[in-house]
Amino acid sequence: MIIHIRKSHEFGGMCFLWCYDIVKYVVFKGLLESRGIDPLVFLFFDMITVPGFIVGCSRLINALTGQVMAWPKVLVWGIIVLINTLLPYVYAAIAGGPQFDTVAWVVFWALILLMLANLIRTIRAGLIAQKQ
Repeated sequence: MIIHIRKSHEFGGMCFLWCYDIVKYVVFKGLLESRGIDPLVFLFFDMITVPGFIVGCSRLINALTGQVMAWPKVLVWGIIVLINTLLPYVYAAIAGGPQFDTVAWVVFWALILLMLANLIRTIRAGLIAQKQ
């Protein structure tokens, strides 16, 4: 099955995530403030990372489902997606400082490593399938 994500899909995805970010802001504003995190700065980081996340995800999905892309390009897009996924939460972790204890850091880095391992596994499986 070949899936191709078009520019119109990317724009729709961006609009959806921007709306989702605004809902998150409204719902979690009080919680963020109570943890010493500026909700507007978090919202800013959350919203500016949406285009890179969506474009990167679409490139990765297209590369894994049909369009052959060189390994370095796939890796670059994977890193772009990872950075855009993590940036708002890295800000929250840094701004929340004392509230973010050792257990929270362990969970945070464990999630990052699991996401990275899954990305590498998925890309590798896609490349192996293309060679066969």
